[in-house]
Amino acid sequence: MKSHESPTISTLLVLALFIFLSKTEIEARFLQEICSSSCGELNKITYPFRLTTDPVECGDPDYQLSCQDNKPILEFHSGQYFVKQISYDRHLIRLVDVNLASGSCNLPHSSVSVDEVKYDNRYGGLVSSTFASFFRCSSEINDQAYRKVPCLSGNDSHVYVSYGTYVISDLQGSCSFISRVPTIYQAVWYPSYESILKLMASGFDLEWSVECRDCIADGGSCTLSSLGTPNIYECHFSGIYVPTLVSTIFYAILDVC
Repeated sequence: MKSHESPTISTLLVLALFIFLSKTEIEARFLQEICSSSCGELNKITYPFRLTTDPVECGDPDYQLSCQDNKPILEFHSGQYFVKQISYDRHLIRLVDVNLASGSCNLPHSSVSVDEVKYDNRYGGLVSSTFASFFRCSSEINDQAYRKVPCLSGNDSHVYVSYGTYVISDLQGSCSFISRVPTIYQAVWYPSYESILKLMASGFDLEWSVECRDCIADGGSCTLSSLGTPNIYECHFSGIYVPTLVSTIFYAILDVC
């Protein structure tokens, strides 16, 4: 009599993946139909995003937006940002600081640090973006990398903004850091203040990854595997890695084997 071999882990993984994807696709389509909201010019707000007024089963609480005066707003750390666009194919959300959206002279609503963006597990970081940094100096400086902010400068206090990777240690005189805001990247050297205003008003792109967030929450580390639409990430656990899409299934199978 021919003996029957126990299913291998790979066989179980493929079977579980097939069942999971079929179930997930059905659920996603259902939720997309019943959980699609809008705010102002931003239509079809769907998973993982949700509005505060949506039913509790819609979207993910980590990606919650509010609708204020018919404008969609994302609270990111201590800042508030208008949502200009959401690309579900590329997993990108275009944001602009609420104080800078009009393109008028102003400071950002709040400062965001490089580490706050880099280590926020909900998001994969900035895409084609840099930072604009604001400084206050007690005396005027003569450096084309720093542009005076006219509406905030006076006889005894001078506010400057720099675009890109300039650091305060390069400044002359007594200067202090005020705030920093992500800004869309453009290959331009020493842009004028008016150009910086337009760049800040254009906003910046932030990538999101629900899978990476879940991977890190489970004790793994998430790394970029390949560029695509959207990008593909891998979830690593103690030297073993699997695509983030199937990492939860893989380790659930290991637990029962």
